[in-house]
Amino acid sequence: MTMPTPNIENRAFWEYSVSRYTKGDMAPLALLLQDNHKVNVNVLLLICWCLENNVIINLPQLKAVIAASNATEEKLQYHRARRKAASPEKGGDQAEYDALKAQELELERQQQHDIVASFNEQPVTHLGLGQSVSPNVFNASIAAFINAYGLRDNNEARQLVSLVVNQLS
Repeated sequence: MTMPTPNIENRAFWEYSVSRYTKGDMAPLALLLQDNHKVNVNVLLLICWCLENNVIINLPQLKAVIAASNATEEKLQYHRARRKAASPEKGGDQAEYDALKAQELELERQQQHDIVASFNEQPVTHLGLGQSVSPNVFNASIAAFINAYGLRDNNEARQLVSLVVNQLS
């Protein structure tokens, strides 16, 4: 039996993302996927949330979520490049770097808002907590993610995704 479609609250997802991102090897793995394979870390965190909450998001639903993230993605990439260039390790000013970092976090929050709004419009499948999740069901959201980002034939990226999943409790 499936449960009613889950809704994510913006603040709850932000708090989940911050705690999940800072745990274990999640941050370096996520950044490798972002920098080397063009994966959106906020979408990756949404997939993690789905896996940890017995929610299945399929490929068309995930593509809608990714499309919603595109409104801020270009701004974020530009801003991220500016922040990295201003790094004190590259001779940049610490105050300027900190200001750029704060602005980047605000853009991340805005992007998450768009992602959550789109996710909440999708008729995703929520499995009851009492149901045991078979590996096939567990992989449905991951399969959607791998297909959405065209990573199926990319062994390195698939291995990184696997390592990310292994970070989950």
